[in-house]
Amino acid sequence: MSPDDANKIIRFLSAAWTSTKDVEAREEFHRLANELRKVSGQM
Repeated sequence: MSPDDANKIIRFLSAAWTSTKDVEAREEFHRLANELRKVSGQM
C-alpha cells in the first residue's frame, strides 16, 4: 500500500475518531491508523 493511499484512509479514521467520545472506539481507530502506517512503510 502506498503512503498516499494509507494517509487517505487515515483521514477517514481521524474523522471517525473525532466524531465519537467512546474510548474503545477511539483506541480501535488509532490502532487501525497505526496498522496502515506500518503496511505503508511509514513506521
